[in-house]
Amino acid sequence: MGASKDELLKVARTVGYEIPEGEVDDYKILFDRAKDYTPTPDVNLMPRRNVHFPEKSENHLNAWAWRCECTHVNPSSSLLKGKTVCLKDNIAFAQVPCLLGTDSFTDWTPTVDATVATRILEAGGTISGKAVCENLSRGAVSVSAATGPVHNPYAHGYTAGGSSSGTAALVASGASDMGIGCDQGGSIRIPAAMCGLWGMKATLGLVPYTGIASNDASVDFVGPITQTCMDCAALLEAIAGVDEFDDRQVAGCPFPGQVPKYAADLTKSGKDGAKGLRIGILKESLDSPVLDDAMKEKFYAAAKEFEKLGASVEEVSVPLHGSARVIYSVMSKMGNHMGMLGRATGRRQLMMTDLFQKKNFPYSQEALSKMSVFSREGLFSGELGWTNYPYAYSKAVNLSRKLKDDYNEALKNFDLLLMPTTLRPSFPLPAADCSPVEHLEANKGMTENTAPFNASGHPALAMPIGFIPSKENPDIQVPASMQLVGRFWEEATIFKAAYAWEKTVDWKKF
Repeated sequence: MGASKDELLKVARTVGYEIPEGEVDDYKILFDRAKDYTPTPDVNLMPRRNVHFPEKSENHLNAWAWRCECTHVNPSSSLLKGKTVCLKDNIAFAQVPCLLGTDSFTDWTPTVDATVATRILEAGGTISGKAVCENLSRGAVSVSAATGPVHNPYAHGYTAGGSSSGTAALVASGASDMGIGCDQGGSIRIPAAMCGLWGMKATLGLVPYTGIASNDASVDFVGPITQTCMDCAALLEAIAGVDEFDDRQVAGCPFPGQVPKYAADLTKSGKDGAKGLRIGILKESLDSPVLDDAMKEKFYAAAKEFEKLGASVEEVSVPLHGSARVIYSVMSKMGNHMGMLGRATGRRQLMMTDLFQKKNFPYSQEALSKMSVFSREGLFSGELGWTNYPYAYSKAVNLSRKLKDDYNEALKNFDLLLMPTTLRPSFPLPAADCSPVEHLEANKGMTENTAPFNASGHPALAMPIGFIPSKENPDIQVPASMQLVGRFWEEATIFKAAYAWEKTVDWKKF
C-alpha cells in the first residue's frame, strides 16, 4: 500500500519541508518499493474445513465467535491426539475470520497462523473454532463483546470472566476439550476461576505470543484453559518454547525440544507431588475489604489440604503486593495506549500489518463509540498519563522489577505462593447498556491477585476448589478458585502440587 502524492506533500509540510515537484515521484518510489514479509501457513498440511459463523442452536452460551475444523495431515506428536481446542478470538488463524470482540472495525481474516495454533496441530490436536473474547480483549466481565454477553455454564446470566470469556465457557461446558486464552492482567486465570477450570499464565516468554493481537507487549501472555490439571500440563507442553519471532522470550526460555515433559512428570509424582513443599499464603492477597467471606473460608479450607499432602503451609508477607495492581495499571494503560493507537515501537517480532490497516487510524468517533467502556477508559487514561505524567510509565516499569525481586525474595523461603485467584466469585452480568461507572465497578475484585504477576512475569496457575453461594442469590452455587505462583521456569513444581491436590480432592464436592 503506497502513499499518494497529496499524502506525501502533506506529511512533508508537517515536518516543515516542501518537496520539490521534480522529486515527488522519487519519494513515491521509495515509499512504495518494499513489500511486506510474513510467513505463509501450509493449508495443505493443515486444511481449514467447515469454516462458518455459528448458528444460535450450537451457541447457547454465546461463546463461539467462529467455527472451523482443522487437523494436521501428519502431526509430529500425539500429545494432543483426539483433543479439540478452541482459540481465543484475538489469536490469528489464517482463513478464519477474527472478530476481536468488536465491531469498531470488521472483516479481518488473518493471513498468518499464531505459533500456538501451529503447535497445537503439530501435537495432534484439532482446532475447532474461535472463542468470543471481550471487546478488544479489555475487561474481566463477559459483557462487552459486540456479539453479546457470554454466559457462565454453571449459572446462565452470570459472568464467565474475561477477557478470555468464550474460551472458559466452551471448555467448562464441554463444547471444546481444551482452550487457549490470552492474559494481560488475569484474562486466562479470571475466566478459569469463574468457570471452575485450570488456567496457566506461564513464565514471561515461555509461550510465544507470535500472531496474536496485542494490548501491551510487556504484559502479554498466552496459555491453556482446561478441565483438568493433566490437560493443562499437556497443552502447555505442546505450545511452549522458543520460536523465531517473539522477542519476549528471555534468557532461560527453553527451545521446543527442551520443554519439560509436564504431563508425563505428573504421572510419576501423582499424589506425592506436594510432599515436602513449602507453601506460603500471601498475607496481602487476603487484606482487601472486597474479599468475599465465603471465598475466604473456602480458600483456607483448600489451603489446609496441602498440609495433609505433606506440604508445610504458613503465612508470608510481600508488602508491595498491596500496591502491585497500581504498578501494573500504569504500565498497562500507558503501554496499551500506544499499542491501541498503532504507535508501539522497539519490537522485533511478526507484525500483523493487515490488522493495523483494518483499524484505520486515527479512530473515528463512530469507531470509538463502538468500543467498550474499558477500551475507551484505557485510551483516555493512557493519554492523560502521557500528557500530564510522562515519567510515570518509566517509574512503573522500574517498580515492576522491584515487585519481581520482592516475590523472588519470598520464593527463597517458599517453593510456592498461594492466594485466592479472584476476590469474588461469578455474579450476574451487568446490563450491556449500563453506565461507564457501573461497568468499571463490576470489575472490582477480579484482578487484584492476578495482574501483579503479569507485571512481575512469574508463572501462576488458577485451580478450582469447590462451589460457594452467589451473594446475589444463595440458591445458585458458583465456582471458587485459588492461585499457585512459582519461581521463573518452575511450572513443573506448580503442576505437581496442584495435581496432588486434584488427585486427592474432588473439587466439585469439596
